[in-house]
Amino acid sequence: MRGGEGDSDRGDEPGGPRRPDTRFLTTSLLAATGAPERTRPARLPRPLPLVEPISHAEAGFFRSGGFYLRVSLFGVAALALFGLLALRLWSLQVLQGPHYAHAARRQTFRFVDLPTARGPILDARGRLIAGTTGRLVVTADADALGSPGGPRGWEPSRRGRRVLAALAGATGVDVQTLAHRIQADVVKDPNAPAIVLRRASRRFSFFLAERARRFPGLHVGVVPERSYPQGRGGSEFLGLLGEVSQSQLGRRRHGADRSGEVIGQSGVEAAYDRLLNIGFQRARVSVDSLGRSQGGLRMLRLRSPQRGLRLTIDMRIQRAAERAVRDGIRFAHQAGHADAAAGSAVVLDARDGSLVALASYPTFDQRAAARDPRYLAGLLRANGPARPLLNRATQGVYPIGSTFKPIVAEAALASGLINPYSSLRCTGSLRVGGITFHNVEPGINEAMSLQKALTVSCDTWFYRLGTQFYWRQQAFGALDMQRWAMRLGLGHPTGLDVPGEASGLVPTPDWLRRTFREPWQRIWFEGYSVNLSIGQGALAVTPLQVAVAYAALANGGTVVTPHVARAVVDQSGRIVRRLAFPAHAHVALSDAWAIRDGLYAAAHDPDGTSAPIFSRFPIPVAGKTGTAQAPPGSDHSWFASWAPAYSPRYVVVVGIEHGGFGVEAAAPAAREIYSALFRVRKTAGH
Repeated sequence: MRGGEGDSDRGDEPGGPRRPDTRFLTTSLLAATGAPERTRPARLPRPLPLVEPISHAEAGFFRSGGFYLRVSLFGVAALALFGLLALRLWSLQVLQGPHYAHAARRQTFRFVDLPTARGPILDARGRLIAGTTGRLVVTADADALGSPGGPRGWEPSRRGRRVLAALAGATGVDVQTLAHRIQADVVKDPNAPAIVLRRASRRFSFFLAERARRFPGLHVGVVPERSYPQGRGGSEFLGLLGEVSQSQLGRRRHGADRSGEVIGQSGVEAAYDRLLNIGFQRARVSVDSLGRSQGGLRMLRLRSPQRGLRLTIDMRIQRAAERAVRDGIRFAHQAGHADAAAGSAVVLDARDGSLVALASYPTFDQRAAARDPRYLAGLLRANGPARPLLNRATQGVYPIGSTFKPIVAEAALASGLINPYSSLRCTGSLRVGGITFHNVEPGINEAMSLQKALTVSCDTWFYRLGTQFYWRQQAFGALDMQRWAMRLGLGHPTGLDVPGEASGLVPTPDWLRRTFREPWQRIWFEGYSVNLSIGQGALAVTPLQVAVAYAALANGGTVVTPHVARAVVDQSGRIVRRLAFPAHAHVALSDAWAIRDGLYAAAHDPDGTSAPIFSRFPIPVAGKTGTAQAPPGSDHSWFASWAPAYSPRYVVVVGIEHGGFGVEAAAPAAREIYSALFRVRKTAGH
């Protein structure tokens, strides 16, 4: 039925009969009959490049929302990464490019530190005391003469041995010494020239230049050296220079020292090293890939001292003081004291503490110390009685004998034990606690005032004063004698701006208890006060401390701070900044006029202890001799004074070790110094 055909046409509708697959039937018939199948080739969908894979296993995931989200995240990450790389490249090339270019260039050279000149030191009149000059040296190119690969560091090559042998033949210095010098300098700085000859003459420098082919790797150079145009004078305060030691590195005041640097080791050179020392001169040298020097040094910046130091020292007076100390020793020998061999002198401005001269003998030659290493090594090893490095004016401590009496007198006046008109007996001896204390004049027996006692320097008069101090100490615990000595500057550092000052000692009962163990040794007996009253016993002070005390008595009670530096100056010597040294204190003196009158009379009255020296001197001097026992040798000779007597300007203190009586050695030496200070010409008999 047609209607059946119509129904069969709808068999593919849901619920209807299924229509057979004609494609399958056709394929089967063709296969059975052997006829070829005529079909169109199947077209597969083309994958999008870089988006979809060729495989269709997960074709449904591609072009979905999750797929594009992941691809987007990956793209953002890739862009961020490449952006960071681009920023880093820009930073390296643009921002940090100059820095890295400089670092790369630095690989082609090394910095070398070379010594420089120190600042000048001038005296009070502007004379150059310490300057800088050049010294010829012979240097070696370590890389040209050897290599640093040996067991001892640098070792000479065969060529280097030949060159060093030729140098040894020309100079007399053995090859091993020359090689050791190179080894030592290579350790300090492998790129700096090694100094093999520390001093070369101009003649030898010409000899070396003319034979450069025979001495390859050797050169003549110039290094700065301290010069002393005024000669050897002033070593007492100038001090020594030396290479910084390992113990000094890092613990110095400014902590900027480096190995090989030359610094001040004592005196003014050490105290003002920060001002005088400008450090190293920097240079650079080209090196190859192995760090070996190629070519010569190139200075980066020429440095020269911009500041110097002006002192209070007057070199004319300094030379006079040094000569006077030597003459004082000669005077002591003439008086029969053959063991006199040392002494010192201090010249102090009584108004402000400026040191005009500071002399000590035996001393050393700072010129030789700067030029000759063997001389310097000998100085440092010297430990005999001469001790040339000991500044006896500031580091020597002594009993000072009768020069202590004016200080005792002021203590007695201030504490009320006496007044200027009090009378005490001067006798040939005084017995205290079973011990007899003698006077220089054994036959005297006279009542004296303070002025007379100072004039004739009566020991027993001051012994009696010492017993009064002792009983006052027992009754009230007062130590007036010691207290006034310390107030006036004795027994402690004065504040001198040159390092190494000794403290000294003014003995007290507390000092006894701290020093001794035995009970009887720790008792302050009456005899201790008696001995102290004339500057004996355990008293040990420096000549500089005596000068400070006498300056206070002379100027009305101002305890000055002694100093040798006055001002900072520029290259032309013009003062840039004055240095201030305020006084330590001002003490109220009691009836000091009586002491001044007594010291004037001691130098001018017929009975005065120093009248034979100063009675006819045109400048009025107020002074006190001192004779201090110093067994087993002769007594120490002292003279402490100021002038003019009633308008004090200068304080002069002279001490001659084992020089005998003060009038025999110290007083005539002081007269020489006053003659130089006031330009007094020598007269007959003096």
